[in-house]
Amino acid sequence: MVKVRFAPSPTGYLHVGGARTALFNWLYARHQGGTFVLRIEDTDQERSTQESIDQILEAMTWLGLDWDEYYRQTDRTDVHLEAAKSLLEKGNAYEQDGAWWFKVPPGETVVHDILAGDVTFNHDQIKDFVIRRSDGTFVYNFVVVVDDADMGITHVIRGDDHLTNTPKQIMLYRALGRKPPKFAHLPMILGPDRTRLSKRHGVTSVLEYRRRGFLPEAMVNFFARLGWSHGDQEVFTRDELVKLFSLKRVGSSAAVFDEEKLRWLNQQHMKLAEPSRLVDLVRPFVLESGQVTEEMWSNAGDERLTLGAELLRHRCHTLVDLADMMHILFPVEIEVEAEVTLDDRQRKVIASICDAFSQPTSFAHDDVENMLREVLTEHGAKLKDVAHAIRVSVTGRGVGPGLFDILSVVGERIVVARLRKLLGG
Repeated sequence: MVKVRFAPSPTGYLHVGGARTALFNWLYARHQGGTFVLRIEDTDQERSTQESIDQILEAMTWLGLDWDEYYRQTDRTDVHLEAAKSLLEKGNAYEQDGAWWFKVPPGETVVHDILAGDVTFNHDQIKDFVIRRSDGTFVYNFVVVVDDADMGITHVIRGDDHLTNTPKQIMLYRALGRKPPKFAHLPMILGPDRTRLSKRHGVTSVLEYRRRGFLPEAMVNFFARLGWSHGDQEVFTRDELVKLFSLKRVGSSAAVFDEEKLRWLNQQHMKLAEPSRLVDLVRPFVLESGQVTEEMWSNAGDERLTLGAELLRHRCHTLVDLADMMHILFPVEIEVEAEVTLDDRQRKVIASICDAFSQPTSFAHDDVENMLREVLTEHGAKLKDVAHAIRVSVTGRGVGPGLFDILSVVGERIVVARLRKLLGG
């Protein structure tokens, strides 16, 4: 059975590259019906922090990358020590200056990489290396082999920056009498300038994207497309990714991180999301502005908020955008894109609309349309004569959902108040 692992070092937040690696391992395990292990590699005690562990777990949970087994490397020190002692006893390692060193044998190691093909490393170019420091702590290259072997990891899927570590690890597997797993080294992720993605390119923290209003399913979709493809398809649900994922479809060339594409994908997933879920997700963003209170939110009612989210989401790229749009549903000042000027005839029509809207028995879509058209007929006017002015004064924008839909959702009291403000009342 397939068994893979994601093994982050808790020396900071979960970044884009780590999240992509975690996702590819998770997808491979779920596609194959295998096991996904999350192992925190916290042997660097000086730099590892509990805060980083908590952030990594939070980010993994937010992305929906659930794990089947969980370990912390420092809980396995006794296992590492026994393995290191066995290498000393067999003559594969030696002690010098308080540290334990692995003795590199003559010859060469061929890494049979699923993605890169065969890569040969001559041992003449690899010096003896430390497996246990003089302070008693173990080195990454050693403990990762012991843990992978002990846990029965069948496939190691990780970034190509680890490729040069692989010959040392394969030597250790052989010295320990264990079978190496299959390796797949993922191509690097580049920034827009085609250099390796780093902090200087902007946001790389996964949780920061949550704060900026991105949906977890959009992030998963985006990360999957950083190196993997399925024809020309761009938008994938989580279930589709699990069904379709294959290492054979992972490219060998570097992937480019394009935030505009991420924003586009997020927009597509906002359109696919259940409106009621969007209401729950957008709520903290709306309240964060300070204009809308908890009481206002509660008074708006679930049905109205859900209809509002369903109507307004189509032009939004993030939850921040949607929160900005959702303000029109509340009795607060809204930002108006452009000034609206009215002639006397338009003023009379809109004044009559205000009167009609002030005494309805219902303010559903059809009722709004009937009342508005009745007023227009009385004045011998057409909808186009006042539609733009009404839309801008009520929503602050010149374009958006159908006029009758949006007026119905905003509600008669707020609509009338904004139209009277337009009239200077």
